[in-house]
Amino acid sequence: ARYGGEEFSCILPNTDSKGAVAIAEKIRASVEELDIPHRNSTVADHVTVSLGVFTVSAYSKTNPGEIVARADQQLYRAKETGRNKICFAEMTENDD
Repeated sequence: ARYGGEEFSCILPNTDSKGAVAIAEKIRASVEELDIPHRNSTVADHVTVSLGVFTVSAYSKTNPGEIVARADQQLYRAKETGRNKICFAEMTENDD
C-alpha cells in the first residue's frame, strides 16, 4: 500500500524476519534492474529503493502505528547508511 509520498508498505502475515528481508531484497534488486535514469537526482544516476523491515509476532500488544513507526525508523536507517539497501529489526520479548 502507498501510505505517503514515495513510501509504500507491505504487510506480510505469517512471514518471519528472514522471509521479509528476502522479499525486500527481491523488491530492491528488481527496481535496480530496471535501470531507470534519475536525471534530476543529486544522490544517484538511477532510481533505487531503500527499505525498512520490522517484524512482530501476531500476539504482540504493539499497536499498528508503532509497528509502522518502527519500520519507518529502519527505512531512514537504510537511507542514512548508504541507500539502495535494506535495514531491519524485529520485536523481542523485551520490546513488548
